[in-house]
Amino acid sequence: MAHATFTAKIDEMLGMIERALAAIEQGGGQPELRSLQKLLQELLINCMRLLERNPGIEAAAADLYAAASVVVIDSTRNAPPLARKLRLFREAHLRFRQRLTAARPSEHGTNIVWRHHELLSA
Repeated sequence: MAHATFTAKIDEMLGMIERALAAIEQGGGQPELRSLQKLLQELLINCMRLLERNPGIEAAAADLYAAASVVVIDSTRNAPPLARKLRLFREAHLRFRQRLTAARPSEHGTNIVWRHHELLSA
């Protein structure tokens, strides 16, 4: 039960982040970049308590945001992103996704998720 809730939470956050990334790849600007930044912060702050400590996730999130920033800068200048920049953006996205989906729930986080329904009904 707890594992399903943990996986669902990670999938939900990944879905929101991937929508923001798709918007950036399609030529989105600063609003989409701010949305991505907010989602990554939420993930790192709120969901990290559910995960075992993994600096690789934090590094992958920073790389993803940096790559997205470069793509947005090019799109705001009406310059098509170079193929290399788009490749780096996509690789950063893939690396972030792999790190996050490979994350293991922390024992403390599992207990929080497992008792979530008790807290809501109290």
